[in-house]
Amino acid sequence: MIGRDEILHCVPHQGTSCLIDSCTRRTATALRAHTMAHLRSDNPLRFGDRVDPLVGAEMAMQAAALHATLAGEGQAASPSRRAAGYLAALRDLEFHCDRLDRSEYGELSIDVAREQMDPAGMIYGFVVRAQDDEPLVSGRGIVMFRPAVASS
Repeated sequence: MIGRDEILHCVPHQGTSCLIDSCTRRTATALRAHTMAHLRSDNPLRFGDRVDPLVGAEMAMQAAALHATLAGEGQAASPSRRAAGYLAALRDLEFHCDRLDRSEYGELSIDVAREQMDPAGMIYGFVVRAQDDEPLVSGRGIVMFRPAVASS
């Protein structure tokens, strides 16, 4: 298991902006993460009294960033080899709930799977599920790499 302290060293999101609490499974192309951030009052993506299901896509893309770093493909793994990535698009989004901040969802699991990778970027499919395995949010995220800036 990978805990929050190690995750904070692997992703650009820090403090409450990091929405991932742990990682319990990882392969060369996939990762399962867990979070309770959807229930925290200090969640920076909480709008008023609710957490929109679109926040599930952000959770998933943070899990994808964690996977890329742990697989040696993200910026933190080798800053000189790979430029920073940014979310370019979300596709095939499906929302199976009207909000994420329901206590009955318990701890969320976030499954991400890298579907494609090339020098320009990566595509990750994802599913965010409630503790009872009910799917809440699914889709695909396209991450593009910024060109590396030559150091002088």
